Amino acid sequence: MKHNFRIITTKGLISVLILITSINVSFAQGYISETIEYDGLTREYSIYVPESYDGTTSFPLLFNFHGGGGNIAFHIAIADMSPIADTANFIVIYPQARPDPSDGNSFNWIPKVPGTFDDVP
Repeated sequence: MKHNFRIITTKGLISVLILITSINVSFAQGYISETIEYDGLTREYSIYVPESYDGTTSFPLLFNFHGGGGNIAFHIAIADMSPIADTANFIVIYPQARPDPSDGNSFNWIPKVPGTFDDVP
């Protein structure tokens, strides 16, 4: 049985690389809300930078994805990784899902059929 799983496409990998290289935190600590334009789309995300980060040492990057029906603020409220990031020395990125193209308002939808909508299903 053949499974067609979309883990990371070339566009997805390029998006991650652009995101990582474009983060201009100026060694600021705490939560920072950002947007990035890629392939004509605006992507929203929050980034948490631990107090111990000063730019002299590389820190791992952890992506923390919210589930269906959620958003960045709600996910941080229930799954805040900042205390762990502070002690384990890593940076956390909380990406926001894109709106459902069928109604434009709801987030975190999972397409029922394959399509071309650019989000992480």
